[in-house]
Amino acid sequence: MPAEPYRTLDGSLVTELVRPESEGSKNLSLALAVIDPGTCTLRHSHRTSEEVYYILRGHGLLQVGGTHTPVAPGEAHLIPAGTEHSIGCVGAAPLEILCACAPPYRHEDTAMAAGVVT
Repeated sequence: MPAEPYRTLDGSLVTELVRPESEGSKNLSLALAVIDPGTCTLRHSHRTSEEVYYILRGHGLLQVGGTHTPVAPGEAHLIPAGTEHSIGCVGAAPLEILCACAPPYRHEDTAMAAGVVT
């Protein structure tokens, strides 16, 4: 049973699907993130977790390090640990993303980019 959606430090609306606390996963977490049209997440990195974004619906622009990449449904994108990233929704419909983190996502592992105030 998915948990209730909440806002992460980067501003996305997330529903956790697999967590160590509930499903007993030791090495990864899986979440559904939704980015509203015309908005983007705040630039951030994860100190120890690498992340994979799998695009379910919508269109966006992913920034990983200094590279900007258009994203569309059916694509997977790796975000290495320690790499600043953000993603924005450029379409008329929300951008829906499956986010897999290994090791599992933790708020304490998230570092906001310089100049980003939460």
